[in-house]
Amino acid sequence: MTTSCHNGALEQRAGRPEVWRFGEVSSALDVGHTLARRGLLAPWQSVLVSSQRQGRGQLRRNWVSPAGNIYAALRLPMQEPFASSAASTVTGAMLAAALGKLGFEVRLKWPNDLAVLDGDTPAKVAGILLEERAGVLLAGIGINVAWAPPAEILRAGAAMPAKALVSGLEKSQKIFLTAESLWYQLVNCLFCEYSTGGSLKKNWKDLAESFLLWRGSCVCLDDGDEVVEGILTGLCHDGGLCLSRNGRQEVFYSGSLRLSHHY
Repeated sequence: MTTSCHNGALEQRAGRPEVWRFGEVSSALDVGHTLARRGLLAPWQSVLVSSQRQGRGQLRRNWVSPAGNIYAALRLPMQEPFASSAASTVTGAMLAAALGKLGFEVRLKWPNDLAVLDGDTPAKVAGILLEERAGVLLAGIGINVAWAPPAEILRAGAAMPAKALVSGLEKSQKIFLTAESLWYQLVNCLFCEYSTGGSLKKNWKDLAESFLLWRGSCVCLDDGDEVVEGILTGLCHDGGLCLSRNGRQEVFYSGSLRLSHHY
């Protein structure tokens, strides 16, 4: 792995999970798995890198990764609610709640993206990719802090435009928002949410539904082979998406979600 200024320094602040910091690498997930194999990355510890040469998103799509944004790999415990098909949705809901506590109003676009509302139009600010290898579960987390890809470089058919968190801040606030400082605060919020009272295992569904984008609206779900339309009513206890179609509830587990033209 190639590192720059921090050379893999391990940051530990009182009572908070440790963060490994690197410069440019192939991907934060690759570094995270390497550290985990060496016994150097415990649950809730994470890797934060300045940029990635081969960042990846859903379906192995390339994740454009210039400096200034968050590119992190967070090790999750292989316990409920993460040891289930709902893991990515739970992680997204926790991240939405953490960003909300820090003043950023975001919504969860099922199953694993976060969006802000630009007027009535949502724009993507973060994505989550879970990878499990040899019993180690990592959440790859990318957050547009200072930069967002313009429309011309987004993949064809992307469900929504992208936006950076700084775009919603006053000029005086922008200088205080860095990827590194934001990640430390988010990791602390996530760890506290998981550690406090054990309520997450029981209440994750309510938490996720409270941030769910387009709940109560008519949406389209495209899985590549078929496009289905229905009213988004909520989530199932296993993380599936519940749509009301033709007077009955149906559950779906994959696909790209967008607002229906019939809305």
